[in-house]
Amino acid sequence: MIIYYYSSTGNSLYVARFLQERLPDVELRSIPEELNSGIFEVQADKVGFVFPMHYLSLPLQVEEFLEKVSFKESPYLFAIATCGVPYWGRPFLDMNAILAKKRRQLHGAWFLRLVSNYLPYRDTAAEWRISIRAWLAERKLKGIAKAIAQNGHHDTWQVLRDMCQRICPKGNIVRPDGHPVWQHNCVECLGCLHICPVEAIDYAGVTKGRRRYRHKDIQPKELLHDFKGEIDP
Repeated sequence: MIIYYYSSTGNSLYVARFLQERLPDVELRSIPEELNSGIFEVQADKVGFVFPMHYLSLPLQVEEFLEKVSFKESPYLFAIATCGVPYWGRPFLDMNAILAKKRRQLHGAWFLRLVSNYLPYRDTAAEWRISIRAWLAERKLKGIAKAIAQNGHHDTWQVLRDMCQRICPKGNIVRPDGHPVWQHNCVECLGCLHICPVEAIDYAGVTKGRRRYRHKDIQPKELLHDFKGEIDP
């Protein structure tokens, strides 16, 4: 097994080493070092990628490496995205889009909540919070290691930045500068209100504080449309 990791403050390297200690015959490789080596052909029974989310998606060097890498065989592929806030992003969707060009796809994908290191956005979490997240992460990692050992399949839903725009069946919402703008053509399906993960959308003030709903067996991405009104695959 080869695990490629990208780490600047240690979260993702910790995860890679955790898996190395609990799974047989694991080799760790740094993605920046692999990019510098110029060797992009991979031969292994299992290949993993561990990285933090950058701007709710893949770090640029991880994306660059994925574009260049080639798989000599058809390995079991998995990825773990370390993050401060899980599910708010689309790293695995973007990763699968790159892998699809190589006729590959992820078999297992997991978010792992640790500590955000993006200081321009917020201060580092308090030590007690870091300790709790580390404890929870270790518990989750044990399950992930077991799944990887068994070539387990695992998908995880991801919040998309354009969810409110793409759930609308009438194209009533546009986001020219990243913020939703309504086009006064609403059919009151209330999809945007229910799907918004931070409950930022309200209906004339009367829905404020009321619980949102989505069927537990349906993932948000399954409800999204493309801009022609067709269901997104």
